[in-house]
Amino acid sequence: MVHVEPRNRSEGTVDFTYDGCDRITISGQGMRMDILRSATSGWSGTLTGGGATRVFRFNAVTPRVIESWMDAFGGGMTVQRGMKLTLLDGTENQPVDCIFDSDSQDFSRENAAAEGFMALRGLIPPSPDFVPHDFFRASQVEQDTQTEARRGDARHIRFLLGHNNVILPTARAATRFRAVCTADEGTLDPPRRMLDFKIFEHDNPDSLSVFARVIDIETGKIIAQRESQVAGKDAEALTLAMQESAAQITADGSAFGPLSDGVSR
Repeated sequence: MVHVEPRNRSEGTVDFTYDGCDRITISGQGMRMDILRSATSGWSGTLTGGGATRVFRFNAVTPRVIESWMDAFGGGMTVQRGMKLTLLDGTENQPVDCIFDSDSQDFSRENAAAEGFMALRGLIPPSPDFVPHDFFRASQVEQDTQTEARRGDARHIRFLLGHNNVILPTARAATRFRAVCTADEGTLDPPRRMLDFKIFEHDNPDSLSVFARVIDIETGKIIAQRESQVAGKDAEALTLAMQESAAQITADGSAFGPLSDGVSR
């Protein structure tokens, strides 16, 4: 059971204290949480209490904007919510290189499948400054729901969508940050939605279930969702499942693409 909790607009400040590039402490509004470098999703942290476990994923969209996605598990329900953090004031000589992603888990299957999916859909980088891998990121989210046939965690492949659902570069694209730093105010296309492929593995027989979802980042509302299940667990099987589920949500009216450098003209 998944419950999407609408985002109540609120404002407040929190402090980010860097302890090198691998650990950041977030404090403020009665909360303190350490977030750690994690795979290609930027940083992640966990809070427990009140009968729920809340997993936060943080990703730098620009040097001044960080998006956060929360999955909360407990009581047989999953609650999802997005949040946007905007830099108000920063100290000098902050570790700028920390905004770039590093791979600490093996997502070779997901990376190959995502690039195969993009090729099948004719999604081509807007300039030689970009490569296909600049436009998606893979991550893993643990869950407390596990059956004899399905594992208790899910992997995700996520694309950020801007105006008219164009696909924006993710934080791993250094060219994105160079463009951000030199752009005039109001010329950048912020991410508004997320195209999320949620991947579950099944045993006996070996297969994959893939949910293609278009999600509003600020509210966490699932705008469109379709599922595809395929035999096998390799990159080719995952590409096929992504293609089938994406084709269904496109047929439902949730089109996406092309790839964009994120700068309005």
